[in-house]
Amino acid sequence: MTGTLVAIGLGLIVIGIGIGIGLVGGKAVDAMARQPEMANKIQSAMLIAAGMVEGAGLFAIVISFIVG
Repeated sequence: MTGTLVAIGLGLIVIGIGIGIGLVGGKAVDAMARQPEMANKIQSAMLIAAGMVEGAGLFAIVISFIVG
């Protein structure tokens, strides 16, 4: 039973990571379209934010393996 719950939890984590990175990327592209001259700064901020989302997701995956 716990294996099934871990699998469901992992699936939700991956969906959350995908949504988070998609939102970060989409908003960054919108911002770059509005202000092309700021593209380098926006891209840097986007990569940092995407890395933080990815890191939090990987942390959640490790915790789910430890708990399950």
